[in-house]
Amino acid sequence: MAYEGNKVSERLDRLAIAGLGTNAESGLSPRLSILANLVFMAAGIAGLVLCAQGDVGPGIVFGAMFGAGTHSVIVEYRKRGNAPLDERERAIFWKAMAIGALVPSVLAALWALFLASFADQGMWYPDRPEEWRAAGFFLLGLTSQISNIASAWMTPAYAAELLDDE
Repeated sequence: MAYEGNKVSERLDRLAIAGLGTNAESGLSPRLSILANLVFMAAGIAGLVLCAQGDVGPGIVFGAMFGAGTHSVIVEYRKRGNAPLDERERAIFWKAMAIGALVPSVLAALWALFLASFADQGMWYPDRPEEWRAAGFFLLGLTSQISNIASAWMTPAYAAELLDDE
């Protein structure tokens, strides 16, 4: 009897070639990781806006930061388990961390620079302890979210690795 192959595996391979499937190393799609972190980022922005209005925003901002951190831990564990990073993974990790740290730092610096000239014209600034916590959690969450997006963006897809070997 001839071996017919696994039809589910063949379909997943076709999806991976289309760029919608899973990554060979982690079993996760880099695009799904980017989408999840964009959702966390939108939740953080919405929480910060609600915090500026005096609502339950700090909890939403903390939830978005916690979700992005949990997402990055789960993705990294599914990729390797407890194995150490190889050279390519270390380079991607540190480059993503640099990008993730640069963007919120620049945004915070620009906000602080423009706050001086526009503070009396209605620009929001934290004045309660809850707002300061929410702003800090937002910056921490944004760092994690942008790092996750950059890491997923730089991770080669399963199909790209196969095509490079041919």
